[in-house]
Amino acid sequence: MRVLCSTIHGTDVEGEVIGGESFDPETETCDMESVFTLRCDDGRLYQVHGWLVDVTILEKPSKFYLM
Repeated sequence: MRVLCSTIHGTDVEGEVIGGESFDPETETCDMESVFTLRCDDGRLYQVHGWLVDVTILEKPSKFYLM
């Protein structure tokens, strides 16, 4: 899932959610109000505390599983 995280200080970080407290690798979804790991296009990794930033979903996961 591709997201844009904006802080109260005006800093924006964009990238792919690759893990976190409530990340589900099968559906590639995550609770955006939890702690998650973000990988930027240049390879930098950030641990994001979702309750401290505004999170905008830019692109949803490309694969969905039917039960």
